[in-house]
Amino acid sequence: MNRPDGPHDTGEEPVSAMDIVATVSHELRSPLTSIKGYTALLLNRWDVLDDDRKQFMLAQVAQDADRVTRLLNELLDISRLETGRLSLRRAMVDLQALAADVVAKVGLAAPELEATVTFPADFPEVYVDGDKLTQVLTNLVENAVKYADPTGVRISGELADGEVAVAVSDRGEGIAAEDLAHVFDRFFHADEGRPSGTGLGLWISRGLVEAHGGQLTAESQPGRGSTFRFTLPTGEFERIHGEG
Repeated sequence: MNRPDGPHDTGEEPVSAMDIVATVSHELRSPLTSIKGYTALLLNRWDVLDDDRKQFMLAQVAQDADRVTRLLNELLDISRLETGRLSLRRAMVDLQALAADVVAKVGLAAPELEATVTFPADFPEVYVDGDKLTQVLTNLVENAVKYADPTGVRISGELADGEVAVAVSDRGEGIAAEDLAHVFDRFFHADEGRPSGTGLGLWISRGLVEAHGGQLTAESQPGRGSTFRFTLPTGEFERIHGEG
């Protein structure tokens, strides 16, 4: 099913095209340089490279290609969220299985990740766009790896008042109160010296969750970690929106 949802009203001014181009082009430069360098080595020195080295290079190329794909998807999502043209391909999705898949995939690029996935036995399937929710969860888990403690990540589900909630928690250093108020702002970066990024991932994730009729929030205490939690309505699209 391909159905347009309503516009994502952030209360912010539209993103400047120049800002987007400058930010994304900067982020694209690193993976494209890596892809070009490794493929050139593989093409020119294939016969003298051992198998372990070849496997390492190919894994890096695949990882950087995935990063380029995510950046391009961010560009598309920004445009669709700003103009209200985001379309969701909804189906009944098992969020526990989806979360386990995300942990496995992020773990391929971040072997240091140690994450638990805990959902209640009666947690229902939900009528959502599985690709978009995968994007949201991937962003939250990757952020925990980059900015917090990758050995203490927990993804949990709960049921409450006709909604489901999924939380991604970490045991990192936490987020200062003055930064927590801005984590969903476009182009926001916290302390200098931390890993860089576009500063758009959480803004996009919030828009994708809101397009489903849910909310994405953040809680944190310095020294005690952070929790990013999103809610979603239960049931099918027609029942959620009161359509016959």
